[in-house]
Amino acid sequence: MVISNLIYSYFFLESDIQKHSKIIREIREVQDSCQIVYFGESSNATVSSGDINKSSISKFISEYFPDLKFGTVDRGAVHSGIYKVYLQLLPEKSQVETIIITLNLRSFNAQWIFSELETSLQKSVVLLKKYPPLYNRFRLSFKDYDLKTKDERNKQFKRKWKKDKIDFPYEFPYKNVIEWDKDMFNNGVLNPDGSRNQELTELACHYIKAYAFTIDTLKNPRIKDFDEIVGLAKKRNWNIVFNLLSENTEKANELVGKDLVFLIRKNRDILVSRYTKKGVIVVDNLELVPNEEFIDQNWTTEHYAEKGRRAVAGNVAKKMKVLYSDEFVNVVTGDEKKTNFFIPCEKKDSWGQMQTISTEQFFSGKTSSKTGNGENFSLTFEWGVKNIPDTIKTVNIKCKIFQTVKDGNIKLAIEVRGDSINNIWHTKSISSFVQNINSWENFEYAYSVPKEFFSGDLIKIYIYNPTKNIIYVDDFEINFR
Repeated sequence: MVISNLIYSYFFLESDIQKHSKIIREIREVQDSCQIVYFGESSNATVSSGDINKSSISKFISEYFPDLKFGTVDRGAVHSGIYKVYLQLLPEKSQVETIIITLNLRSFNAQWIFSELETSLQKSVVLLKKYPPLYNRFRLSFKDYDLKTKDERNKQFKRKWKKDKIDFPYEFPYKNVIEWDKDMFNNGVLNPDGSRNQELTELACHYIKAYAFTIDTLKNPRIKDFDEIVGLAKKRNWNIVFNLLSENTEKANELVGKDLVFLIRKNRDILVSRYTKKGVIVVDNLELVPNEEFIDQNWTTEHYAEKGRRAVAGNVAKKMKVLYSDEFVNVVTGDEKKTNFFIPCEKKDSWGQMQTISTEQFFSGKTSSKTGNGENFSLTFEWGVKNIPDTIKTVNIKCKIFQTVKDGNIKLAIEVRGDSINNIWHTKSISSFVQNINSWENFEYAYSVPKEFFSGDLIKIYIYNPTKNIIYVDDFEINFR
């Protein structure tokens, strides 16, 4: 067994980890190069289509500490049990000084604890556990992890809803989630004319199922895992920051009422009190983000539009100032009026269509934006029209183009969207300006701003390539004059 374990570790372990536990790439990337590492779930990087800056929460935090090296490890639906495994993989001696961990209130509820996603999450960390590699491989092969069907998971959280009593310090008509949810569904949310609003009724029921609980600090598995994370951080001499995310208490109050908001705040108080006493910097963002900044208006999530992500990030950064007072700088929110932009088409950029970044060709840096053969849109400049001075008359656009053939169907596109205008879509053929192929050439175009421009909300500038021919774009320079 010892020899087999050595053989497996040497010849096969790495390929299995890359196949079943792809998150290892992110962990390895940060462990030796980053001083601060942000661990999060989908709230970190989910963006709105209308965002000007599509940076993640962690990226916004890093802007407050430009001289420090930041890293991010995130995956949708992860929770404290998964974070714990990730943290255990960081070497005892590394560059990491501070870890920031998402503290998601909903992750403590029954529906998340017994989520159907739990099987894939647990499977993804089997090979990462601190056991002999061959033993972990046997566990993976024989499905020795939390493996249950969707129906089994449903039965688990429904039993929890029925068993756990709702804890209020005053008289309340319902004993548990089942009773409260049933009454809400039967009575419904009503329209102003007294008719039933089925969509809002279902949403109100979702809010009850998501938030009508009180965290049991003795039995809730998330508490046990977060406690162990705190213990590991102390052992490794890490600073630890918990980012308690915003929940849509405005919507909860509107649909269900003050009783549900009371429970949300009560759970917040439990978490803040418990972990502050343990020496954790707990950043309380619970009611920071207003309703209009929540992207998902028909479900309970912590997905925010740009201003919401910026607000959460700013709060976290300001709390971290106590750790890095000399490195902290104030950050402009992005609402200022700007006229000059330079986009080098690198991975660190935060514009639209980031999936087009390629290492195949580049003029500067190490990457460019590759379009064609199904990828119709290049890296896309996006900016709010209200953040552009209303005196501008032209938009001067420069970039570097590497075309493999001359094709008149490949175009520069300028798009202006808004609720108050008919959308503008102005194009100019690239081949009219760039003659050579298979070399980097200059492209430059001046767009005269029409009168209706300032009635728009968002301007986008990109290369539109609906053909099968490949074209690379680098070093976008955009000036409003």
